[in-house]
Formats: sequence, structure tokens, C-alpha cells
Amino acid sequence: MIVVVVFLAGLGLGAGAAGRWLSRATRPSPLAALALVEALLALLNLGVTLALGLDLGASIQGAWRLALSVGLPLRAVYALGATLLLLPPTLLMGATVPLAAAGCQRQLGASRDALLPILLFVNTVGAALGAGSATALLLPWMGQRAALGVAIGANLLAAAIFTALAREALDRPQTPAPAPQARAAGSGGLEIFLGAALGLLSLSYEMGLIRALTLCFEPLPQTFATALATYLVLWSVGVALSSRLRLPVPALSGLTATLVLAMPPLFHLIRDGGDLSLLQASLLFCLPCLPFGLLYGGLCRTVSVDWGRDLGRFTAANTLGSCAGVLLATLVGFEAPLSWGASALALGLVAVTLAAVPWPRLAGLCAGVALFVLAQGTTIPFTVHNGERAWWGRDGVVELNEEGQVYIDGLWHTRLSDGDDHIGEPYAWLMAAAAVIGRGDRPLRKALVVGGGVGISGHTLAGVDGATVDSYEINQTLRRLHEAEPAGTLGSLTHPAIRWIWTDARVGLALDETRYDLILSAPLHLRAAGSSLLLSDEYLRLVKSRLEPDGVLVVYANEGNPAQALLVQRTLAEHFLHRVTWNEGMITVASDQPLDLSAEALDARMAGDDRFAAELRTFDRWLREAGEPGGLYDLYEGTRRADIVADHLITDDHPLLEYPEVALQIVHPIAVSQMPLREP
Repeated sequence: MIVVVVFLAGLGLGAGAAGRWLSRATRPSPLAALALVEALLALLNLGVTLALGLDLGASIQGAWRLALSVGLPLRAVYALGATLLLLPPTLLMGATVPLAAAGCQRQLGASRDALLPILLFVNTVGAALGAGSATALLLPWMGQRAALGVAIGANLLAAAIFTALAREALDRPQTPAPAPQARAAGSGGLEIFLGAALGLLSLSYEMGLIRALTLCFEPLPQTFATALATYLVLWSVGVALSSRLRLPVPALSGLTATLVLAMPPLFHLIRDGGDLSLLQASLLFCLPCLPFGLLYGGLCRTVSVDWGRDLGRFTAANTLGSCAGVLLATLVGFEAPLSWGASALALGLVAVTLAAVPWPRLAGLCAGVALFVLAQGTTIPFTVHNGERAWWGRDGVVELNEEGQVYIDGLWHTRLSDGDDHIGEPYAWLMAAAAVIGRGDRPLRKALVVGGGVGISGHTLAGVDGATVDSYEINQTLRRLHEAEPAGTLGSLTHPAIRWIWTDARVGLALDETRYDLILSAPLHLRAAGSSLLLSDEYLRLVKSRLEPDGVLVVYANEGNPAQALLVQRTLAEHFLHRVTWNEGMITVASDQPLDLSAEALDARMAGDDRFAAELRTFDRWLREAGEPGGLYDLYEGTRRADIVADHLITDDHPLLEYPEVALQIVHPIAVSQMPLREP
């Protein structure tokens, strides 16, 4: 939210500043100024690229500690960091559209206002191509810094093209800026206000449709990229159509409201078995973007006389309204079920209709009702659909079906305990069990779970005599599941030996220097967006600094894609001398101490008298009854999978885990002995 708001604010402020400058400046020409802006963007992108190549971890952690010491919340630090990093380039990006519009009107001889929506259409289609190509090609194949290098090249190419156009335009007769009387006629106060309202409503809708598509097609990078690109393309098509169609605002607002109200039924239709691809669903969900674009383009044509100045003003109002939409959708709208958010948006569009008539008092009343509906939606504890409960929160959506299966943002997570056992879903229990077994005879005093989830792993570790557990969890919506299902979550939320820490684990580990005998780290799924952040070289370096010298780390290492598993093993091998795997490579235990396990050692651990030993015996018996003659020991693989690794490393710069298809083409297996030596 912070990043998107800062990005949009920079675009809006940049557009407004460019519009004001164009209203009074005569030199340099708009096209020459546009060339300068692109050159400056290349320079700023180069600075960001160089900054990303530096090891800034210690400096960032120092800033966090300083902020906390003076009582400043970390989110304020994030906002400051995002502002310093993003505001300069986005201010320049925001200036490009008004400068391009002024260049077309004053230097290239454009005069028909119908051309203005076409200019916006081309610009937005370019944005969609940028979002799609960066996510589908540049980031997975090249990484962040190399992708920024491509952007720098594109900025320089654009600067060269605009410089050439500016020189060519010198030979043409220049069109002066419209006379002051004409400028005053184009002031369009109502249109500017409606533009801001449309920005708020359209970005609120975008946040909602991204959540809907995430729940239907899982929180993967391609889901976000497809949603964003489709939104931008259909919106830009609407803008382009406004060059030929002049439809009244009330009719377009009513059509948009109707399409918005259709989103919740469409969402349930797709989730209940609709056989649609991600792209097909995105096109359906993004249909309201067409009339949103028509409204935007029509208002632009109405308000713009001096294209550069008036478009700058209108774009600034619309984009700053978009910032408000992102804040409202994230902080309030995400706390309400999808249907309530859609109803509030539809009422907001009715308010736009009433404001355009203009009936300002009725418009204000309708806007107030929309906010009341949204606020009421946040009071609903959970929704029920086809027997499945869903808890809606700004950190995510947690769902629980009748079989006790838990889904987080559309991805299966685990199964709750049915009251008959303390193991729940075996993989989560086995991660904790494998870590404890890996410690051998060494006592377990302090353990950490990164990704506490429903508490199965933490509860298992707390079953070891004398052990206490810290549990990091970033999704606070899970707290509501714990409170609603204390038996199914094994009472983990209130367990006296478990301390829940509701924050990002990387921040928590950086600021808390507690050392642990055992750390269990499990991203939800390896292909989910952000999973690399809990398995990267930088993260493992931080984790190792929080382990005791004889400490053990266990990670979720394989979900069926061999390239992903090899990447995880390679990154672990960079930091730990010994690694063993369990259950077809799904679980890897790593340590600087030997981890060899014998059947006799496992039998001895199962003979203990604590709760953990009893759970070992129960699971061993289940496996034997299911046809595994060696019981639990049959799941132990030793070093067989851990000694074959990738020729690539997972880093914060190159998040390959989220792109398994690309990883299959890039990654090649090598033996640990073939790894290049690193500096100590």
C-alpha cells in the first residue's frame, strides 16, 4: 500500500507541476523538456540500480532501531524510505504525459481534442506492456538490477527520440499556448472534482479485483501482473473510445455501477467451478474499466484547452484521488467482504452521477451512505459460502472449509486438528519433528517458527520438555481463525510456551538478537509471490546469525518442481555444512553440526516420555498401518537429495522461486563439490 500510494502521489504531483510550468514557461520547448526528463530518469534509475547492489542491511537495521528508540512506528520508516526512493523518479514520470500533450499541440501541430484520448491510450498501453514484460520476462530471467538496466536503456532511447523530435519541430511554425480567455474557459472545476472522485473509485475497484483474482487463481506474480495489465489495457481502450463517443456522465456512471455489482456473483461463479483461465477471468473482472476509461477520456476532452496545462491539472487531481482510493480500499475495504465493498463502490458511482447532474447535496448524501455501508461491512466477523467460512482482513483472506482445510489468500495451507490427534496435516507436524530429531541428544530450550500459521508446528515444538517457542506471523487475519477455532488450532494462540509476534520475520530477526537452538522457516508455497524473501541468500545469512553454534534450521524445500528444490539446496549449502532431507525432499534440515540419523537413534527418541515422543509414536504407527514397513524412518532420506544443488543462488535481487517454469530452463543440477568457493 505504501509503495503504490507513494508511486501514484509522485505521478500526480509531477503531472500537476508540469502543468503549472507549461502555463507560464516558454523555454525549453515541451519536447526538449521531455527529452531532459527521460535523461534524468535514466540517471535516477542508475542510482537505484547501484544502491541495490550495495549491502545496505546494516544501515537499514540501524534506521529501524533508531526509529523504534524514539517511538516512531516502523511503517513510518517504510513510508519515508519509499518516498526517498520512489518520489524523485515518479515526479519525473508524472511530468511526461503533460509534456507530451503540450509537445503534440504546440510543436507537432495537433489541434483536434479527439487526439488527446489517443495519446492517453498509447501511454497506458505502454504501461501495461511494461508491467507484463517486467513480470513475465525481465524479473524472472534477469533479476531486478538487470531489469532496471533495461529501463535505463529505454529512458536513454526515449531521450534521444524526443531530442530529435524537438530539433525537427524547430523547422515548423510553433503553435502558441491558448489565449488566457480560452484557458479560463477550460478551467472545469466540476470536471476536476469528478476526475478526483473517479480516481478514488477506480483504484478502489482495482484493489478489489486484484484480491478477487488472487483468491480465484492464487497469489502468484502472474496473477498480479495479469490483473494489472488487463486493467490498464481495458481502461485505455475506454479512454480511446472517448475520442469518438461523447456519452453523458450519468449514463456511464450507471453502467459502471452495474458492472461493479456483478463482480461478487462472478467471483463465486468462478470459484464454484467456472472453467475460465486467468486471462478470461481478468477480462470479465475488468469490464468496468471500459466505462471508467470512457469517463476519464470524456472529462479530459472537456477540461483540456491548453493540453499540457489542463491535462496536468486533471491528471494530478485524478491521481491524488487514486491515492485516496488505495488507502481506503486497503485500510478499510479489505476488512469488509467483497460484496459489501462492491456495494459501497456502486453507491460511490451513483454519487458521481448525482454530482454531474449537478445535485451536490444528494451526491454528498449518497457518498455518506457508501461510507456507512463500507463501515458496516467491516463489522462482519466472517462470511459463509457453501459451508466455507472466510475471514476478511487487510493482511489477507483466511478460509476454512467443512473438512477443516485452511486456505490463505486462495492457497491451501494446512488442515486443522479434528480433536482426535495433535498432528493435523502431517507435513507441518513433520517439519517440526524433523528439526527436533536433527538435534539428536542436544537439548531444545528456545525455538522459533517463521510463519506460525495455524500453530501446528509451534505446538509440536512446545511439546518438547523445557522448550519455549517464538512464532512470527505476518498475517493478522489468522488471529481471528485461532480465536474462532481454539480446538482445531490446538490452543496455540494462548499456549503458555508459545509467544506470538505479529510482524514480518525479516524485520523481527534483524531487530531482535535472541539466539535459538532451532529455527523453522516455511513460506506458504514456493511459487507464491514473496517466497524468495524467506529463502534467499540474504535471509539465510540473517537466520544463521540468530542460531546457536549447534543450532538447526528446517525449511520447506520442495513442492514438486525440481529446479525450485535445487535452488533451495544450493542456497542452504552456501551457509550450512550439513543438510539432510525428509519426505521426497519436501523438508530440509540444515546445521553446521552433523545430522546423520540412525533407526536406533530415532527409536530412542520415540521412547521418551514427553508429548513430542508420544506424537512420534502415533505418527510412526500410522505410517506402518498405511504400508510403510519402516514407519517414520522410511521418510528420512539423509543427504541423497541435499547434495545435488543448482548452479544458481536464490537472492533478493533475483527471485527465481516464484517462477518455476523459468527456473526449469535456467537452473542446472551440480554436486555440492562443484560449487564455487565463497569468501568467508
